[in-house]
Amino acid sequence: MSKFYSWLPLILFVAPSTASEHEQTIIFTATPEQCVALHKGQTCYQDILFQWQTPKVGRYCLIQSKSQQELTCWDGQALQEYQYSFESDSTTSFSLIRNDESQPLAEVKVVLTWVYKAPKQSQSGWRLF
Repeated sequence: MSKFYSWLPLILFVAPSTASEHEQTIIFTATPEQCVALHKGQTCYQDILFQWQTPKVGRYCLIQSKSQQELTCWDGQALQEYQYSFESDSTTSFSLIRNDESQPLAEVKVVLTWVYKAPKQSQSGWRLF
């Protein structure tokens, strides 16, 4: 029995490292994650930098989630980035997909916010010229 207990720490130490080799981590970010327009309903313009890390095997695409529009595609590599000229009047989601699958592997939102929720209006309705 003492031989079994001497192997137990070695088995526990080796097992997690072999499991992590099979996991495929995907990292996906958008900078900045927020676009600010002056008034509610206005189109917001912002350069967004997407960065990601995907496994080396496979073909992947960056898409705009709602319209399914492909922005760029690539063969799996450690780290890549894409500069995008964001132009929208609403919050927009972007996804990373594997070319042969329809389910997104990762998703990020660019949130649209406004400085003023509604245009200011005169309290009295009278204008002074």
